Amino acid sequence: MGWRLETLARLLFYLAAAVLLVVLPLHLLEHVPWSSLRRTPEPMVLYLLLVAAGVHGMIGLRGMLYEYVHGRIGRLLVDALSLALLALVVGAGLAGLLRVYPLS
Repeated sequence: MGWRLETLARLLFYLAAAVLLVVLPLHLLEHVPWSSLRRTPEPMVLYLLLVAAGVHGMIGLRGMLYEYVHGRIGRLLVDALSLALLALVVGAGLAGLLRVYPLS
């Protein structure tokens, strides 16, 4: 079962990186100083950016912690803490975004 979880984590890591490659330039175009290139802010870009960056970052942090933590219980603890931190970060970000840009 362990290799399947690692494969899924690696696929999610790469998928989040691909989403970031598309969404991050769209977000940056909302803030350029030239009006001819500037786009109007789109809430969906921010939602995708938050989730993709959170998933990519937490899987990356999990991978770095795996280098220092060995053993079955340690890895389970790292997995649980990574998921909890991901839920906290994305949940807080979504709560803030929903206050500013409510889905309607």
